Amino acid sequence: MKKDVMKKDNLSKRIAVFSVGTLIMAFGIAMSISADIGVGPGALPAYATSRLTPLTVGMCTTIFHVVFMLAQLAITRRPTIMIAFQLPLAYVFGRLIDFFLGILAIPFSGIAASIAFLTAGMVVFSAGIRIIVAANVLLIPPDAFAHAVGEKFGWPMSKAKLVFDVAITALTAAATLLIAGDAFLAVGIGTVICAIGTGPAIKLFTKLMPFSSL
Repeated sequence: MKKDVMKKDNLSKRIAVFSVGTLIMAFGIAMSISADIGVGPGALPAYATSRLTPLTVGMCTTIFHVVFMLAQLAITRRPTIMIAFQLPLAYVFGRLIDFFLGILAIPFSGIAASIAFLTAGMVVFSAGIRIIVAANVLLIPPDAFAHAVGEKFGWPMSKAKLVFDVAITALTAAATLLIAGDAFLAVGIGTVICAIGTGPAIKLFTKLMPFSSL
């Protein structure tokens, strides 16, 4: 009985930490989008689609997160409760991004201010990623898909994430070029900053928060 109580308490703690990490990550992504100089690879499909349709970034985020969830399922061919939980997570994450974008309507006076704000956003969502990983509950669907690809081909997560980021950036640029005649509709200097800086930022937070999981 005591062990069951301890397990429930530990799970409750992990869920609480995961929820905090999700809030922080969504806020950081909203910051990077608000800078309007391109976004990180994981947010590119949703951001590009929102610029081509009447849908909000949050709505598009939910749609693409569901797509990544289904793609993960197609690769693993193992329906699990953890994959199923990604569905409500996709909805909540999209709503959070729209909420934070609504309160981050900040006009920027120049490219330097935009770069600074985007970089701050990158640092914030990197902290969120670190907290989510430490909680060891779920991964955000794009990261879960990259993890599934890595397991399929025997790659470490770092390589799988790199391949995912490069592929999604190239596909988004190609799609916006074909549809709108502009390969840089969503891809920009912010995409480069996030692609280069996210890994080191996560490593920094790993040192600052020296725990593997809860």
